[in-house]
Amino acid sequence: MAVSGAVGELFHVTGDAVVIVDTSSTVVAWSPGAANLFGISREDALAPGATPLAEHVPDLLALPPDGTATRRPLPPYGVLELRHRRVGPHHLLLMRDVSDEVRRSEGLRALSRLSRELLALETPSLSEALASVASEAKSMTGAGASIVMLLKSGSLGETTHFVCDAAEELFPDGPPRFFGLLSTPVRTRRVVRLADVKDAPDGIGLPGRHAPVGPFCAIPLLAGPEVLGLLAITSRPGARVFDALDEELLVDLAGHTAVAVRWAQGAEREAARMRQRREIISTARHDIRTPLGAGKGYSNMLLTMRDRMSPEQVASALQGLKQAFDRIEQMTEQLLMDEKLESTGAELHWAEVLLAPLLADVGRDAAVVTGRIDALVVVQDPAAPTSLAGDPAMVREVIDNLVGNALKYGGNRGPVTVTVTGTGEQVRIEVRDEGPGIDPAEQAQLFERWTRMESTKSSNAKGFGLGLSIVKRLVAAHGGDVGVRSKPGAGATFWVTFPAEVPA
Repeated sequence: MAVSGAVGELFHVTGDAVVIVDTSSTVVAWSPGAANLFGISREDALAPGATPLAEHVPDLLALPPDGTATRRPLPPYGVLELRHRRVGPHHLLLMRDVSDEVRRSEGLRALSRLSRELLALETPSLSEALASVASEAKSMTGAGASIVMLLKSGSLGETTHFVCDAAEELFPDGPPRFFGLLSTPVRTRRVVRLADVKDAPDGIGLPGRHAPVGPFCAIPLLAGPEVLGLLAITSRPGARVFDALDEELLVDLAGHTAVAVRWAQGAEREAARMRQRREIISTARHDIRTPLGAGKGYSNMLLTMRDRMSPEQVASALQGLKQAFDRIEQMTEQLLMDEKLESTGAELHWAEVLLAPLLADVGRDAAVVTGRIDALVVVQDPAAPTSLAGDPAMVREVIDNLVGNALKYGGNRGPVTVTVTGTGEQVRIEVRDEGPGIDPAEQAQLFERWTRMESTKSSNAKGFGLGLSIVKRLVAAHGGDVGVRSKPGAGATFWVTFPAEVPA
């Protein structure tokens, strides 16, 4: 044929599919690229009577013959970029599979849209955000089902949130735990992609009772060093196998999801803190009214009945009046201290703080408050430093808060024990009470502002939930750490560290 030399050269320089059709719509040339794209060998395509692409040839020849690139789906081969040129009596068709490019472009646009939608929410709901992510994962990959699971902090198996987007219930028994294949991305921080879950290594399978699963891909949700959970897609056995592009898009979606999860979690925590703050403020109004009412009552008593009262009664009324003012002063000082730390931070005046006289003063105050000389027990490790470096007033504020809390919540069950240990570089002070203990679920929030434990809300102990947050900020200003050890029914031990010497 007249174009045979040009055809051979074209076949040599391009990997695209090249098909040449004559005026009778008969295929007269079929490149190796065409054999790869359409799965039809050159011999079969050019055999006598063969009509490869017969259903598509009329539409292809109807394209403008000027070589303009056109993209359109060509079932079942995917989305192709098509070029049509007329070369003498022949039609030259150049075709390239751009399905992955289109999927990638559409996926990135979808990710951009989803990211804007999630981050534009003023008060994002975590459940709504996860539902949007699951829907997008299913849509962009053509999967039969998608799931998003969040891992409980500090656990490798417990789920806090679970969203499943499936036409039929994938897990009829409810949210699964992070076991089997669902635990692998969390444990390894790597992607798991399988053509069929039955090909998974021995001993690894999806947990619990579930619908039949074939292709599977799971991506860990990572926020820095922390694993938040996973994003996974799956389809029925025999469905299209997920490829590298599906994995690439899911990895990008998982990154957006981690940001959205952090954003929504932060918004929910802030909303919870605001609810707590409103509750605390309401409690504060009630608490302050109590000593105000008591003080007003004692004042009226002294004004109207003093001439009929015995010296003991007068002394008792004056003592009650003083206690009412002391209580109001304590509340006011705590609020003022919190506001000062928030606005200006802790301004340290470094000095050597001798521990023995400091703890002796704290012990005397505890005895006066409780009326028990043994309310506080001090244990000094002989090997520990006898002093620490810090701002004397702030160190006293830290110890007073810890001892005050211990006396308030556990002092009636036994003495409060203050233990001093440490090395040449650091001093550790522990304050232990014999109270009811603290649920592990509440311990992580203890040092946050405006936080009160559920167990204290029903007790007679009063407070605004500021003391431990003040302790944390004052200790942090000294370069130290804070912590707690406790379990229900076994008391609580709060500890802080200070430098033994003034930092350079």
